[in-house]
Amino acid sequence: MLEDGSVQDVVLVTQLPSDSWFEGFALRPNGKILASRLDEPELYTFNAEDPESTPQLLHNFEEEANGLINICPIPGRTDEYYVLSGVVDLVNIEFEEFIVWRVVLSPDDSSPPEVTKVTKIEDTGFCIGIVPITDRVVLVPDSFKNCIWRLDVETGKTSVLIADDTMKVAGGEGDFFGLNRIRITTEFLWFTNTSAGTLCRIPIKRCPDDASVGIETIGPVQVVADDIPHCDGLALSRDQTTVYTCSYTDGHIWKISIDPTTGKSMTSVVLKNLAAPTAVELVYVNDQPKLFVVCCGEIEMNWFVQDDQNPWSEVANINSAVTVTVVTQEETV
Repeated sequence: MLEDGSVQDVVLVTQLPSDSWFEGFALRPNGKILASRLDEPELYTFNAEDPESTPQLLHNFEEEANGLINICPIPGRTDEYYVLSGVVDLVNIEFEEFIVWRVVLSPDDSSPPEVTKVTKIEDTGFCIGIVPITDRVVLVPDSFKNCIWRLDVETGKTSVLIADDTMKVAGGEGDFFGLNRIRITTEFLWFTNTSAGTLCRIPIKRCPDDASVGIETIGPVQVVADDIPHCDGLALSRDQTTVYTCSYTDGHIWKISIDPTTGKSMTSVVLKNLAAPTAVELVYVNDQPKLFVVCCGEIEMNWFVQDDQNPWSEVANINSAVTVTVVTQEETV
């Protein structure tokens, strides 16, 4: 686990509900983690610094969804989030009825969340995530229609920010997902393609004078790395020199070291043998980078079969999705 010296420690934080699949999570102002469950329409929170912490179910969206696809903090708001729900069939890879919700949490979770339906997302394929530009504009990657939508949450209108061949499914056996995770920095929109095993970035500019637009692309897609097959999750360091993503099939975490000017990169494996990691989030605690990783429990759907020989299988066999903390040392290229 110390293959390139960048991983200092691995800590089991908590065990989430059995037979579960978590994809979205965010760090809250109170230091807790907010996590959304894909195979059930449930929103959880727990204290990532307390190994004895018991995950707390905050809300169930079962009246209008059967899964929560992703979540994101709302810019300029404290402990408020957009939650993307859908009607999900994980066995047959079918997704529909996408809805964006606004969730307001209390600092100590003593009060139930305030949950408001914001808008339905119409005429899309598979809305696989939600990333904020402003409190009004969010980006929604579509893994089936090979594009990134710009969604105005006030009007419910969508428009295509960009559609590109680098977002398409590669077409190999067992490949269902193309465009997957996206991240936004001042200069670039970053995204992964799971089936192609690529990390890409697109030059962008902010549009502060048009509240319904948010950002525009100003250049072609740049392929930064093409050696990360079945990648899931995307975390980017502050200086944009390091990206972390994980393989849900091989159970390891990649570190992609990047020259931010040229976009040239080098990929290395920094952690192996996790039990189906599906998401990563890089946060800074006292200015030190900390990588949170969420892993599936005992979920098998024919197209996604876990390795029984994985050293973490004894933990996975508890039928829990597992969250671990990996403390990293950020390097400058």
